Amino acid sequence: MNDSPNTDRELTLDPPGSIAIVGAGTHGIEAGLYGRFLGYNVTIFEKGVVGQNMLQASDDDLTVLPDQCLSPLALSAVAAQNAAENPANPPLMLPTTVSEWVHRGLVPVSESDLLRGKVKTGQHVTRIDPLDVQSDDKSEDLSNFPADFQLTSIDGDGTIETLRVEAVLIATGQDCDIQFGFPLPVPYLFRIEPSTSTRSNSILASRHRIVDIYSQLAGRDDLDLYRPRRV
Repeated sequence: MNDSPNTDRELTLDPPGSIAIVGAGTHGIEAGLYGRFLGYNVTIFEKGVVGQNMLQASDDDLTVLPDQCLSPLALSAVAAQNAAENPANPPLMLPTTVSEWVHRGLVPVSESDLLRGKVKTGQHVTRIDPLDVQSDDKSEDLSNFPADFQLTSIDGDGTIETLRVEAVLIATGQDCDIQFGFPLPVPYLFRIEPSTSTRSNSILASRHRIVDIYSQLAGRDDLDLYRPRRV
């Protein structure tokens, strides 16, 4: 997997390019939200429910400050959704346990306008294969273009589905049992490093990684949406 920064800025993907994200924990949901803010066509796959791995420690106290659980992008997405649907309701209450982090934070973010319909839970990605790039221009030479990806997934009923995308982000933590039909690393396939998702340094590191990935796709040295805007 492409775990190191890609210095070839020609390998870009303009919005609304298609991106698949495997894993709907704190890293995967954040990566999907970041991509949607930039205008990408994002699909998030999760073989369980949103925050599945985190729910194993659902009653544990937080190991990060409550205001660090959600990024500024996630907080703004949830706040906008609450204001639109429940204008009389109080603002989002910050979590105090991992369970509240999932149910008050990640789940509302996954159901916000930006990600609604983009998160496929109960969908286990089992394999990723290369697909030749296609073009409407028959005269175009595509031999130097990296392959697209076909994700094969299976749901709880055993139904198999496939999805073709132009880039893939793996955000499964330690639990990655995907079979790859090509040697790694390859362009346009990235990994957000497995880590303990409830640690403050891990949260910040994953957001830096997300910024780096989307900066690469945009062909820019820096595309940090977390940085406060100048006024």
